[in-house]
Amino acid sequence: MEEFNYIVKKREQQKICFGSGKFRDIGLKSGMNSFMRYYMPEDYPSTGPGRYDVLSAFKGIATRPCPKSFSRKGYGGLGRFAISIGHTEDYPAPCDYNVPSFPGKVREQKVPFGSTAKRKVFEANRNPGPGLYRNLTAIRRRVIFDHSFGGSVKLRLGVEIKCCKRNTDICGVCDENPLGDYWHLNNRMYLCRNCMTSERQRPRKHTKKELSDFRKIRDCSMIHSHEGTDAKTWRMHPGVIQKWCQKEAYLSSYFKD
Repeated sequence: MEEFNYIVKKREQQKICFGSGKFRDIGLKSGMNSFMRYYMPEDYPSTGPGRYDVLSAFKGIATRPCPKSFSRKGYGGLGRFAISIGHTEDYPAPCDYNVPSFPGKVREQKVPFGSTAKRKVFEANRNPGPGLYRNLTAIRRRVIFDHSFGGSVKLRLGVEIKCCKRNTDICGVCDENPLGDYWHLNNRMYLCRNCMTSERQRPRKHTKKELSDFRKIRDCSMIHSHEGTDAKTWRMHPGVIQKWCQKEAYLSSYFKD
């Protein structure tokens, strides 16, 4: 194999660098731009709040204490960089009103608010509130049972139920067949609901003592149907009727009627 002579040619040094022949100072702080000047510390690192000369401090703005750029808007937190908004008056001043333009005398209305309609007068409720009652004697409320000297115990119903083929009871005041619940006195005198309410407000045929002896009663038409015979057909389940009677007996201890 023949010998091969490898010759490396050294390049000549160019007169310019990066396409420019401008002189570049490689000093520490000379020729800094705004970005470099922002991050470079000041020339006086030992300067502090207690190192200033108060008598000559007013001349510091002319001597330029630091190489940073000055701002006409201010320094630090005291600078105002927001855009100033011009004040515009949206309404006239009090002195700009023309007072004589207002009417000198206001015509008085005949009725208040220009209306003669009758207004509802709210009556004050003079009854005491729920927390103001004071029961001197504690009322013991309980469901009443009828005992038979050691025999079976029967619940006393809040409203007596009359089981019959056809209800023939007639009200002693209006002479009509009562609907729903009504009152009786020993199964001889009867009063419907409307007549009982009117008699309590203004007794006419019965005295207050007689009215207090009346007992509430209803027929069995809601529970079962007789259809004119002694036999009966249940319209409700006996369990539902039992719970209904228990609730009614409990509530009757709190309500009179």
